[in-house]
Amino acid sequence: MTSDVDQPTSGEPLDLAPDGDAILLAPAPPALVSHRGLVDFDPWAIPRRRGMAAWGLAGLAETLEVVALALIMFMGVRVVAHNYIVDGASMAPTFQTHELVIVNRLAYREIDLSWLPGGGKFRPFGKPEPGDVVVFLYQEQPRERDFIKRVIAVPGQTVEVRDGHVYVDGHPLDEPYISAPPNYAMPKTFIPEGSVFVLGDNRNNSFDSHLFGAIEQSRLIGRAELRYWPFDRFWRVDHHIGRPIS
Repeated sequence: MTSDVDQPTSGEPLDLAPDGDAILLAPAPPALVSHRGLVDFDPWAIPRRRGMAAWGLAGLAETLEVVALALIMFMGVRVVAHNYIVDGASMAPTFQTHELVIVNRLAYREIDLSWLPGGGKFRPFGKPEPGDVVVFLYQEQPRERDFIKRVIAVPGQTVEVRDGHVYVDGHPLDEPYISAPPNYAMPKTFIPEGSVFVLGDNRNNSFDSHLFGAIEQSRLIGRAELRYWPFDRFWRVDHHIGRPIS
């Protein structure tokens, strides 16, 4: 079992992965941002002749307005981005356990315009590319889990693992971002349309496409963009694929 997004209750033991896969647990609580200019309400500025009843109504209206604005801002941010806790080692050394990452949920968002004449489905922000570090839904009954992996191949390409190297379209890759060369073999696999092939950077301790095959792009949740905790590793996520070895 691997990546998990169920909301853990207080005191509930974590369902850690025996195979060391990176688990995406319940989203980390969003940081609270203080903005002094957001609320500028001075109760003493209310004319005294209106009395405490007027002050109470004005204060209630102001409070409701602030709450509504906060909810709108919160929901807007959640549509665009999502923060996760990484638990496990399948993406080491790129990600270590308990690190916090922000995921761009619009990166692969598909829009359906098939209801328009000549319309169809398209991705205005682009398609997944080799090297992208992605978060996707891995469905396993009775629970659903989110995984984080690196895209190795896209539709039309082939992938093979042998002799300690990953081969894409017949060319071995030089991959400086992995923890160690893979100690397993996988026969040549063709990536069909609408799918991607993903692997963990910790090649020998990851539950990924070399075991369960390519995944449908419709399962992609987004692209990991920023590691923001711990602070000494604060940096954007590098999306790159190893160069072919000549």
